[in-house]
Amino acid sequence: MMRALLIVCLALAASSAAAQDRPPAERVVTASVVADVPVSEAWRLWTTNEGVTSFFAPAANIELRPQGPFELFFAPDAEPGQRGSDGTIILGYQEERMLSASWALPPYMEEVRPHHTHLLIRFEPLDEDRTRVSLTHSGWGEGEAWDTAYAYFENVWPRVLEAMQASDSDSDSATEEAGD
Repeated sequence: MMRALLIVCLALAASSAAAQDRPPAERVVTASVVADVPVSEAWRLWTTNEGVTSFFAPAANIELRPQGPFELFFAPDAEPGQRGSDGTIILGYQEERMLSASWALPPYMEEVRPHHTHLLIRFEPLDEDRTRVSLTHSGWGEGEAWDTAYAYFENVWPRVLEAMQASDSDSDSATEEAGD
């Protein structure tokens, strides 16, 4: 009996030591929405200046190419570097399937602002007129400033996708009104 208890204690101690050797789990913000648009329209909304300014930011500088700018300006009249996602770039993309970009943290988060994170947006056609848009935001550091930034985007990204979804119905309404 003592031998069995000793084996259990040693096993627990070993697993505890192994757990301490493992790096902390990566924090990832995820959000997803089903938009009532074809995948080509969902793609356009995220990869063109006209698209992102229809639901996300008042101004943008997007060039759909690897290393091209993916800058969204939430305060377009502010000083360069303080307008929004200044300096962020497209890391890669697969037409109408995946967009990968670096992402800047808000200007008021001075401690973490210089460190870009990683944004991945996936587009999954569900049928001709519906697309699932899934967003993954990773690359978070540790500490209070990073925790604040993470919490901010954990709250913001679902709202951004909801705004994209609402812009779909706004453009449908505008199209219907123009046709009347």
